[in-house]
Parts: sequence; structure tokens; C-alpha cells
Amino acid sequence: MKKIVLSVLVVIILSGMWGGLRFFALMEGWLLEPWAETENTVAFAKYLKSEVNDNFRGNAAYALIERGEIVDTHFVSTGKPVDEQSVFGVASVSKWVTAMAVMRLVEQGVLDLDTPVSQYLKRWQLPQSKFDNEQVTLRLLLSHTAGIEDGLGHDGFAPGKPIQPLTEHLTKAADADPGVSGRVVVTQPPGESWDYSGGSYNLIQLIIEDTTQTRFQDAMHGLLFEHLGLENTYFQVDRNDPLLAEYFGEGQQVLDYPNYTSLAATGLYTNLTDMHKLMIANFLLQSSDITTTPLLRKNSLTQMQQPEAFVSGQAIWGAGVMLFVPSDTGFIIGHGGKSPYLNSTVRFDPKTGDGFIMFQTGNEEAFASDMATQWTLWQTGKPDIYLVNNRIDEVFQDIILGTLFIVIAVVAYWVWRRIRQKK
Repeated sequence: MKKIVLSVLVVIILSGMWGGLRFFALMEGWLLEPWAETENTVAFAKYLKSEVNDNFRGNAAYALIERGEIVDTHFVSTGKPVDEQSVFGVASVSKWVTAMAVMRLVEQGVLDLDTPVSQYLKRWQLPQSKFDNEQVTLRLLLSHTAGIEDGLGHDGFAPGKPIQPLTEHLTKAADADPGVSGRVVVTQPPGESWDYSGGSYNLIQLIIEDTTQTRFQDAMHGLLFEHLGLENTYFQVDRNDPLLAEYFGEGQQVLDYPNYTSLAATGLYTNLTDMHKLMIANFLLQSSDITTTPLLRKNSLTQMQQPEAFVSGQAIWGAGVMLFVPSDTGFIIGHGGKSPYLNSTVRFDPKTGDGFIMFQTGNEEAFASDMATQWTLWQTGKPDIYLVNNRIDEVFQDIILGTLFIVIAVVAYWVWRRIRQKK
């Protein structure tokens, strides 16, 4: 009996140590191989360009940035050529840009991150729930921790079809995916957990409209786009824009960009030139060789990057930005966007000015995000939250196999002991 208990304890302890080591190795990127050495931009750019050329399906545009300056770009397309001026739909990258406008209004004293949002809403209020809606604040909305679950699924409306008014959309989205509620409602205790919610940003869109007393598009132009000199950035697609990049779908079929009610969540259109300006406006490092257009105060930028949401103890979200991976200077931050066959990504280190921007249509998978994952690994030597998630099944498989090996080793040890004793 003592041998059995001892054996079980040994298996538990060794398996726990093995599992902890395997998870630590994953988080630290021990088994991952970056495409190039950290300082070798030329080698990384060459590998990246080759990867894009071999795997894009419709079109793609990207920019590598070092200390605030674009050092490499690449453009490919199976149809209409694209370049740094080509305008793409960038899906959920809209949320990060919207968060910047919120912080502008905070600096102007119009909004406060920790005031109940009910005080700012005039045309619509959160429906009653078994939780306290008065605990819902802008800080929680920005970080997807307000307890609001809307089922996601903001698919938009086809050209020529009516666009649902925002207040009606908040009550019940007509463009929600099949099988989801499409309702913006508090379903969890505010502030207790992270649940990605496009509806939270629909609510922010309404708050911006109600407090500025202007259309969301006009408010964003005045708060951000005009200030930064963005010439080809707007919410809601301009189908007459000659710079609009083609939207490739399955089999390279050219699709129509939809119209959206959910502008703050997914309705932004922009190009590399303007997105680069938005990115460098978020630098915290003001060195002599970096020229930035002042947009937000340092305290505002710091608040956006302060961890607000955690999964399994890992910081993943600030007030409007994704925290992809810790770096020597803080976090690699930014945002990604994904719609059917459309993917966009913006990542950067706000302390050094290094970054990566990519827009892409035509690939079913998140191709631009995958390239950004490789950029992040090259920059930090560590996997981002997507790479961790993609490899978690592999880690569990290794833990199971390792535990099985430990069990076999323990059994073999006792068999060996018995055989030796008989001799």
C-alpha cells in the first residue's frame, strides 16, 4: 500500500513539474524559432516578403517601422494594384482608433473613464439585468470587461439595403450572426471577467454621439483625423474612392464592402500612410530623432496601456488596446481586425517606435495577424497571445505524453526493484 501511495505522489509531483515547465517554455518561446536575429531587419524583411508572396490570395500591403520611420513596404495583388495609399477596410482596428477619440474627450473633460455610462446616454439605456448596470464605465467598455455580451456577429448590410439605426441595433442587431442574441445587455458582473464585445463599442459610439451632439463620423474627423492630417481615413465605406482596394473573397471573387451600423467596432477604412500617422501619435518616447504629432498626453497613453483584462493570469487588454506580449519596455500593443476573408493588424512598441502594419484580403485565415505574430516573435523572442492559444493543444498533448512516460517509468522502477530483490 505504501508503494502505491508513494508512486502516486511521485507521478503527481513529477507531472506537475513537467506541466509547469512545458507551460513556462511556451510562454517564454523556448521552442520557437524567429525568422531572423532581432537586430537583423534586412533578413526579417526578406523572409517576410517571401512568405507574403507565397501565401497571399487576393491582395496585401504591409509596412515595417523602426523608430517611427517606415523602413520597408511590400504590396501584392491578383487584381487592381495596391500601394501605401490604397484604402482597406480594417474591421476591429476601428476599436483602437475609437479608444483614442474617447481619450481625447477625457482630456477635454467631456468624459470620465470611471463614471457610470448611464450618465452620458441620452437616446438609449442598457436594459435591466440581474447585475448593476451603474457599474458599467467607459474603462470597462474599452477593455471588454463590462460584462456585456452581444453575441458578436456585426456582419453589416449589403449596398442598397437600409442601415439599421444605432439605437435599434443596440436593442437587437439585424446583422447578427445566426444563433446569437445580437442584444447589448449586461450578462455578467461588470469588472469581473473579460468577454470580447463589439456591442460595448457600439455603446461607446452612442456615447460619443450623445456627448458631442454630432454624427460619429464627424466627431471622429474633428477629434482625430483632421488633427493628424489623415487624408484617406473615414468611417463607412466610400465606394467612389478611387483609392479603395478590392475586397477579395473565396476563390478570388471580388466582394462589396458592407455598410455598418457598428462603425466604432468595425467600420474604419484607411491606408498605410494614415495608419502610420495614427501609430506614431501613440509614442511615449519623445526623442530628438522621432517627430510625432502631439495627440494625447502621456498620462492618457499610459492609461490605455495599463492592463485591465487578464486571462489565466496573463494581461491581454488595456483601455482600448490589445497587449500582445510583454517587452523590455512594457508591452507590444495595438489591435487586429478580422472579417470574412479580410484581416488587418497594427502592432508597435510605444517606447521605441518599432512597429508593423498589414492589411490583407482574400485569405480565409488571419494571414495578416499571422505575419504580425512573427514580427512580435522576432522583436521580443516571445509568443503573442494568438501563438500561445494556437499551441495550447500541443502543450496539453505534450503534458499527457509526459505524464504517461512518468507513469511507465515509475512502474518500470518498481518492477526493476522486485526483480533485483529476488536475485
